[in-house]
Amino acid sequence: MAINILEFVDLEKRIQKTEDSYRDVLAPDLGKAYVIAITRDGCPSCEKQKPLFESLAARMKKKHGDKVVFTRVHIQHSQNYTTESTRSKDVFHHYFYPTNLILIRTRDRGAFEYYRNTAPEMSELEKNLESAIETAVMLEKES
Repeated sequence: MAINILEFVDLEKRIQKTEDSYRDVLAPDLGKAYVIAITRDGCPSCEKQKPLFESLAARMKKKHGDKVVFTRVHIQHSQNYTTESTRSKDVFHHYFYPTNLILIRTRDRGAFEYYRNTAPEMSELEKNLESAIETAVMLEKES
């Protein structure tokens, strides 16, 4: 599978346990670009983007191998249960779904956001991902 699926509640537990930022939990290694899709139940745009994101992940994994990691953080949401979505907004500082992030890690400052957008075109995400991979590899080589 080209995409890791992570339930938001599991991410919350890891953040609380380690006291790391979501960026450091989701982007643990130097030399890689981490593509994150934040999605929730009942989101039409998330469902529309899902096959496009999977296709991009497969293509980029084939081209770049382990230099790129795709993760979908899934938020549980229903009419009667909205608290997880609210908590995710506090963690990720986002509002809309799907929100896509590209994270890369530095040697001395931890992981940072290289890119963020809501429901971007896959061509835009891919263009920014290519640039992020180059940057991640460069940062890995710096000593």
